[in-house]
Amino acid sequence: MLLSKEIAVYLNLSACKLKQYTAAILRQNNVGLTPEQFLLIDLLWNQGSMTQQQMADAMHKDKNSITKLVDALEKKGLVIRQQDKTDRRSNRLLLTPAAEEMKSGAKECGISMLDSILSGIDEDELRSFLTTLGKITDNMSR
Repeated sequence: MLLSKEIAVYLNLSACKLKQYTAAILRQNNVGLTPEQFLLIDLLWNQGSMTQQQMADAMHKDKNSITKLVDALEKKGLVIRQQDKTDRRSNRLLLTPAAEEMKSGAKECGISMLDSILSGIDEDELRSFLTTLGKITDNMSR
């Protein structure tokens, strides 16, 4: 198999497996979120409130996908939309107290999962991989 084709196969396989593995770990730890919902809430835990457009940009998703994620998280009582005071056409996403309460346990679950995924790989290998992955991503962004 050509090296470039093998890389493409492994990138796709890794992305699929990461999503499946993350979903399984979140289920096992009773987090009650999909991987994408977890990512959205984690961004709010780290960044504070954001507009839906900022969230779409941060997650590299279209606004419709973000709307569906936020709708589901609102139903779970974890996120609320609040009209932006400086731009009434825009909504800011805020975490509810329930989302703040789950922060510690959910973050520990995420860190433990990443430690497991990256075990046995030294820091130099990880830095090199990250550099290469960044270049691949940049090449697709042109």
